[in-house]
Amino acid sequence: MEWKNAGCFWKIGLAATGLMFSVSGCGDVPSVETLAIESESEAWILEKDAERIETICQELYEKAVEQNKSADLETIRSIVNQFGENGYPAVDSRNQVDMTETEQVVHFCEMVAAGKEAEINIIEVNYQGGFVKYNLQTKDGNVDVVRDYYKYENGYMQRKITGHYRAENWDYTEEGYLMFSGAWLLEDLYMLALCEREEYVALRVQPLDETYRELNRKYILPISYERNNMFLVDWSEEDFGELNFYDMYDIFYPKVNAVPIPYVADDNLGVGAVYQIPRDEFERVIMAYFNIDSEILQLQTIYCSENETYEYRPRGFYEVEYPEYPYPEVVGASENSDGTIALVVNVVFPYAGDSKVYAHEVVVRPLEGGGVQYISNRVIPDEDNGGEAWYIPRLTEEEWKEIYGGNDDTYWYIPQASDCLISEGEKKVLQSGALSAAETVRDIYRNAEIIDASIYSSGISNFTSEQRKAVVEELGKSGLVSVTEDTDMQNYEAIEKFYADYLKGHDSMVTVFEVQRDGMLGAVTFIYRRAKLQVYYIGIRWKAGGIAEIQGTSTSDVAEINLTEKGYFIYAYETVIDYANLRQYWRIKPLSGKCRALTRKYISGLSYVDYNVLAINWDSSNVEDILMPCMFEDIYQIYTGENTRTLGWEIPAEQYEKIMTTCFPVSIEQLRTHCGYIESSDSYPYEMIYSRPYPPFGEVIDYTENADGTITLFVDGVWPDYNSDCAFTNQIVVQPFEDGTFRYLSNSIEQRELDLAFIAK
Repeated sequence: MEWKNAGCFWKIGLAATGLMFSVSGCGDVPSVETLAIESESEAWILEKDAERIETICQELYEKAVEQNKSADLETIRSIVNQFGENGYPAVDSRNQVDMTETEQVVHFCEMVAAGKEAEINIIEVNYQGGFVKYNLQTKDGNVDVVRDYYKYENGYMQRKITGHYRAENWDYTEEGYLMFSGAWLLEDLYMLALCEREEYVALRVQPLDETYRELNRKYILPISYERNNMFLVDWSEEDFGELNFYDMYDIFYPKVNAVPIPYVADDNLGVGAVYQIPRDEFERVIMAYFNIDSEILQLQTIYCSENETYEYRPRGFYEVEYPEYPYPEVVGASENSDGTIALVVNVVFPYAGDSKVYAHEVVVRPLEGGGVQYISNRVIPDEDNGGEAWYIPRLTEEEWKEIYGGNDDTYWYIPQASDCLISEGEKKVLQSGALSAAETVRDIYRNAEIIDASIYSSGISNFTSEQRKAVVEELGKSGLVSVTEDTDMQNYEAIEKFYADYLKGHDSMVTVFEVQRDGMLGAVTFIYRRAKLQVYYIGIRWKAGGIAEIQGTSTSDVAEINLTEKGYFIYAYETVIDYANLRQYWRIKPLSGKCRALTRKYISGLSYVDYNVLAINWDSSNVEDILMPCMFEDIYQIYTGENTRTLGWEIPAEQYEKIMTTCFPVSIEQLRTHCGYIESSDSYPYEMIYSRPYPPFGEVIDYTENADGTITLFVDGVWPDYNSDCAFTNQIVVQPFEDGTFRYLSNSIEQRELDLAFIAK
């Protein structure tokens, strides 16, 4: 049996007869599975077993929920052992607890190897208040899997999902792991596609010393193998070799500073963001975990001695790794005479069906107060060692320059039209006009701080929203079409005329001056000629004293344009830039200043797709339906105006509960039940939001001030990537407080131009 990568094929229409699909969560919780079709006798046996299994740990789950300890390791251990006392082989989904009834599993594996018939049930307890029961049946060396997912809800253990597949890979490994995989079909409701998906199961059968597990959780798991090479290459305090300290900085910055790293990739995918981090700040993070001299660290990185900073380039889209990673497992440890500890670690990779890709030895130096310094890593040689297929190194200096700065054409990453609709003479006129327009706003840029930034940026440090608005208004006074975000477009009538010409098939041209967040001035000229659409773009950046220069130009074919009745101009390029939005847009018709202010205060920052605040109907009677740990990151930013600050990836309960009970009609008890309260540290887990492509955003288009002091906001969900400026409409009631804070009281959402199924719930 061979491992098979997940594939996907398109199929419009209904799922095949006899298949039913169900949606669940992520992480340890299963996603979407095909319900098995069983004979009546098989179904009866499974049902009787299900009734028994639902009652075994009922009291333990009740107690765990009452004490908010569903994810506590000791709770998981007690549940695993309870199943064992009832005769079931059981283990946890993170392999942190010894399996019970291992003899049954070993015997079953022997029967598989012998090609005989056998059957077994194995329980895998997860950390989200549930478990998976694997019913395994073997005959002639094949293994069929019936997979039931159970979750504790509303005071009862309930069977939620049942799936069936034949194991495509089956292995009981020398390291004591049972590893198997299987594929099924799911219906992707979002894209109307049927995709083949695989599950990769890795269950440790043989026991492991608890001391090894504790050492793993303390020293190795916090680093692991994602986006770093700390445990992939040989290095030591005497010679750090190829250890990448920028990856280390990414990992250790949140641990040292209790906040996510602020140095992120540029929103423009063609721009390679570069930061100059003060020496003390960079070294404080690295030296908290490594005993390294400043001079050596400078040699291992890019250090600028003139201003005493470390150059830092965050990982970009060319350095993204595949989302499947192995995990470490300490299998040996010894304490050295100098107090250091040598750990032998196996790399376990369920996705590859390998319980030992390779082994490596890590030496650590425990520090007072619970800290640690990492002394060395050594890959243990073995002819069976596998490669680190998941790892993508950071770009080298040469690669980075080639991708971001090594092409004479500034906008090389933008698809260029092969046949330009305007002449070279017209291009020169447009370029001259762009520089003339820049000259009219020179005074606004005159005192701007110019930095040595990427050639793709404006070259300006900290260009404010007030300055952007001033540039737009000044250009507007000159009769030019100009726009920036959160500001009314000036002279938008010229776009309306261009669009009318386009609809009539008349040749036409219009130029829009767009001020970017960093002060970059873009002259975007739309041309309709010979029944074709194109955009000719001129980028203007700045030098000291407000001197403008042309950064570069590009010509791109446009697939479509649309001017909506509401006043959005939406257009799409013929060839979409990788990772960019599907469509571009401007709001050309004015929006009242009050509506903009209400949008900024109450709506900007809320997501339609990451949690349910805007996506479902709710009020105080069902507010629990919107409580999700990940929502706190956005609510914190709205409440404080700052990025979330954490302590060891946990948020103090006092802070969490103050903000959430202010912003929503919820009680502390509701928060502790639904948001993962950690009693041992009196805190809540920090769950980071990862950006999704092409999300909608909300804008207030009207409002009512109610007699009780509340405000009803009428909000349109704008989704330009799906060519809609009113995908759905929300009515949101907020209650302002005298201190400037406020509370969301309710939300109702109505489907308009797009189906509500487009929003994740």
